[in-house]
Amino acid sequence: MANVEGGDAASKQHLTLRSGIGLVVGGIIGSGIFLTPNGVLAQCGSIGAALVVWVLAGVLSICGALCYCELGTCIPETGGEHVYFKRVFGPLPAFAFTWSMLLVVSPVSTALICLTFARYAIKPVYGPHADVPEESERTLAVLAIVLLTIVNCLSAKWATYIAEYFTALKLVAIGFLVMVGAAWVGKGNVQNLQQPFVNTTLSVSSFNLAFFEALYPLTGWNYLNYVAGEMVDAGRDLPRAVIYGMMLVMLCYLLCNMAYFAILPKSAILSTRAIAVDAMVKVIGDIGFILGSLFVATSCWGAANSSLYTAGRVGYAAALEGHMPRVLTLVHRRFGTPFVSLIFQAILSITFLLVNVDSLVLVFGFMSWSTFGASFFAVLRLRQTEPDLERPYRVNRYLAVTMCLASLVLVLSSFGQFPYECLGAVVFMLVGVFVYYALVQRMLGTSFTDYLSEQSVTVAQLVFLLEPGKASL
Repeated sequence: MANVEGGDAASKQHLTLRSGIGLVVGGIIGSGIFLTPNGVLAQCGSIGAALVVWVLAGVLSICGALCYCELGTCIPETGGEHVYFKRVFGPLPAFAFTWSMLLVVSPVSTALICLTFARYAIKPVYGPHADVPEESERTLAVLAIVLLTIVNCLSAKWATYIAEYFTALKLVAIGFLVMVGAAWVGKGNVQNLQQPFVNTTLSVSSFNLAFFEALYPLTGWNYLNYVAGEMVDAGRDLPRAVIYGMMLVMLCYLLCNMAYFAILPKSAILSTRAIAVDAMVKVIGDIGFILGSLFVATSCWGAANSSLYTAGRVGYAAALEGHMPRVLTLVHRRFGTPFVSLIFQAILSITFLLVNVDSLVLVFGFMSWSTFGASFFAVLRLRQTEPDLERPYRVNRYLAVTMCLASLVLVLSSFGQFPYECLGAVVFMLVGVFVYYALVQRMLGTSFTDYLSEQSVTVAQLVFLLEPGKASL
């Protein structure tokens, strides 16, 4: 493999602790905390109960992240769950994960984030009361995907610099929002914070929905595991980056919610679609509309970059195992990036962007926590099958068991809340099983990926100066 900035791209490990924290925080903090806290409040009925749900969701996410730390440090390879499932459960579960992750979850997530970015980046041009043409939003979203893909293809370091820089901008935006809320409270505006638990909803179904609403903006704490093979010292830095990043995210989320609840009355929070923008406008006037919109756009840009960066590595790792066409293993001779895998993700994201993706959001929790639960179980299973494996970080066994049970409860709850959407996700996974047995397993012995993509590999190598990748980037 060619040199990249003076090193071997196949073994170049460039992610430091700071880069890891940037990927974790940048991947988690997207548009959710600036747009959707009203969903949690709507289900809880009171601001006190809503804050409790946010704390519980944060604790659960941190516990899940700790389980992933053990997997990432004892198997420090690029690919995340695909690598873990292949090693612990075998090739079929690994393929099922990759099938769902690459073809639906990741591209839909990237499409939604970029669409939100476009909506708020362009909104100041039209003004607070004008309707932005849908064509303009989607065009800008497509351009955002294309630009981010180009950057990720040209340099992995550039992509991590974007993650670090925009993570810093997100924290500045959140800090400014919190200061605005503190200034509002400092003027004696505390009426919205009085009697915080009045009208609390005690319904179990409402609590489940509130919990899912809070967990969705926290998704992304597993991003660093997808690129563990690119960390300078995964055994030392991966757990620290995940723990520091998650603690920072939770602090930001709680402070943002407290600012929202202090500035806006409950009725205004429940009726708004852009809570951060409305809060800023109420305190500092029209300039708050521009600043709030830019805050959301900035946050979405960083999150989309992290989503695309990690998804490209999953496709690359899966193709190395023969679970995806071999063309996805090609890396650029000069830049050392998973060139074709990144372009593949971009094409899928743009495709979903041009159709209605809103209905797919409901199954994210189901598919994500199904994967998480299997990963938590993999921690326990790997201790039985490979007890002598070096584990720089070990999570408490009882915590891993608890997370397995919690994942099961969440999966069953989501099936009860959204049966048809979750059933569709199950059907899609079963189609993946059929594809595996009908194509992948059947043709692995005669080089499945060569059978499908030999010509495309040759053309791509000639046109884009690519070469086959190795086990880690």
